Amino acid sequence: MKATLSVTEFFSRISPAPGKISEELWEPFAPARHYLLEWQHYWLEVPEATHLQVGGQRVVPEHGAWFHVRFENALGLTTLQPFAHRSPLCKSIPLVVLSDKLPTPQAYWRFFRDLVTDLYHRAIQMPFHYSAPTGIGVSEANRPPAPLFVYHFLLQHAAALHQALAVLLARPHRELHTVEDEVPLGEASQADADTLLSVLHHPEDWVPARGIPLARVLQGHAPREVIQRFPEETTDTAPNRFIAHFLRQLVRAAEDLFRQPWWADVPQERRDLLRRLVETLRHALHHPALAEAGPMQQLPLQSQVLLRREGYRELLQAWRLFHQARRPLFGAVEQTIEVRDVATLYEYWVFFALVEEIQIHLETVPRLNLRYSAIEKLGWQAEAIFQGQGKLMYNKTWQGYSGKLRPDYTWVRARKEEVALDAKFRLERPQEGESPESTARRGDLDKMHTYRDALGVRAAVAVYPGDTAAFYPAPPETRRQISLRELLLGDWQGIGALPVRPGAMTAKTQSEEAQWI
Repeated sequence: MKATLSVTEFFSRISPAPGKISEELWEPFAPARHYLLEWQHYWLEVPEATHLQVGGQRVVPEHGAWFHVRFENALGLTTLQPFAHRSPLCKSIPLVVLSDKLPTPQAYWRFFRDLVTDLYHRAIQMPFHYSAPTGIGVSEANRPPAPLFVYHFLLQHAAALHQALAVLLARPHRELHTVEDEVPLGEASQADADTLLSVLHHPEDWVPARGIPLARVLQGHAPREVIQRFPEETTDTAPNRFIAHFLRQLVRAAEDLFRQPWWADVPQERRDLLRRLVETLRHALHHPALAEAGPMQQLPLQSQVLLRREGYRELLQAWRLFHQARRPLFGAVEQTIEVRDVATLYEYWVFFALVEEIQIHLETVPRLNLRYSAIEKLGWQAEAIFQGQGKLMYNKTWQGYSGKLRPDYTWVRARKEEVALDAKFRLERPQEGESPESTARRGDLDKMHTYRDALGVRAAVAVYPGDTAAFYPAPPETRRQISLRELLLGDWQGIGALPVRPGAMTAKTQSEEAQWI
């Protein structure tokens, strides 16, 4: 069944009508040319359709031929397509869902752009450490690694990769194997059963000969050449094929990294370090020990050379970390950017913003860990450890007395959860007569009561992109403002909201003024 509706006709059946994205914003919102608003009720009358496909969700009619569509806590790119049973009635239509707090493409794009710019700036400045509990079940990932992951992975492992390659190339793994070759009869030094059978089975290679015992047996003839086997050492081994394959992966990933728009913002010292590392990897691939290695046919993960031999062992561990950790945090960030999901991106950005702000207050460089977990549904967890002073955990599930809860961020000191923080991409516009500043939603503050009560933390705070900070101490006192330093390092108890917005301060002033949150 062919499509029976044009896109224009289908759009005319949506009420209220989708907004149009101006031509100057077509590129950042591509492939969408129209937008819808979150929480808005949209009605579509499509008598020909049995259902709508809205992103990954199937929507059926509610009243006759009327379909109801509403996006709740869902921002970014989506698609809309009507179907008559299995047949599409028109092509899939890309749309972008905007927040009702940033209701125009211009406002949404400005906020999204500031988020992305600031997130990359913070991410490339921070030291990360990757760890994995085990190599069991590791396999090659089909998806390419996120450039931000490659950046931090190579920074962390540059010295180890240099050292491991130096050891490996100084004493590469070799195997002794037998090669066959035909040599003149006079140069033959050995004859076994296979040699004699080969001679007898190929009389066309015989020539007249005299004076040798073999000619008497072969009626005055002898072969010109005979097969001889020689032992030969080779570096075309499974472990070396694996190492060469891994190094080529790293080089390709690094070359993609150098093409990223934010690469120019990376400190010169780090850029030089990574370029030197890539040159080392390229030189290693041209070393005779690895240049001779053929293509890898399968992962030799049980090879005793890879498991035990110095140089190989360290590179195998680096490969495991590369393939276990490549998809967690930064992969999720890249995917969120691709679909223009500003709410989820804000959640990721807040983690970086909080880590950097805590670093300024504590004057301590954190150790940031990413751990891959096959059990955790999100597939990853991140934590920033401030040695001897506490740690900030991202998306950690905690057991409360009424069930499991997972605040976006948890501040832990002395092995005790003290403060729960939750990113809320929500603003509540003030009512008439109130302050013009954007404030947190009352519903979000109510949820902070839930976190504080169920988890037993001393404070729970909503983090949102507004202007007004508020804290409600317990026992009840007058509402007051509170800084992040007071919240995390003091003993304040209660609930509240902290405004955190990208672009609020430049990187220079962040180090000069520690009270911007």
